[in-house]
Amino acid sequence: MSIESALRELGKEIQKDQRFAALQAAASANDADQSLQQQMQELQLISLKYQQEAEKGEEASQDRIAELQQDYQKLYSDIMENENMQKYSAAASEMEQMAQYISTMIGLFFDGQDPATCEPQAECTHDCCTCGGCH
Repeated sequence: MSIESALRELGKEIQKDQRFAALQAAASANDADQSLQQQMQELQLISLKYQQEAEKGEEASQDRIAELQQDYQKLYSDIMENENMQKYSAAASEMEQMAQYISTMIGLFFDGQDPATCEPQAECTHDCCTCGGCH
């Protein structure tokens, strides 16, 4: 089996995984949530207004910038409190953990570890007193 074939097989397995299905379902729920979509559009508009004001340099109104930052933070908080967004964030986090695991395993293979037996170690804290050994 070639590397490309193995990668394509890995892709098939990833897409069969329940975490992938959960992320797809959560993304669909977000897309169908009209209120959430409107909030996301408003957030983009606030961001654009902020950029336009900030680009004015010394002529920019610091009060307006502060107001836009406050509006952005409030709306962002509201978006993140949305049940659909919370489900999406949780599902995306699960997929990120899967991606990290895959990346770590591939790193071990590149380091010459035995693909049949190697296991990722705990995350490196860059404080060697917590180390269980990288290699």
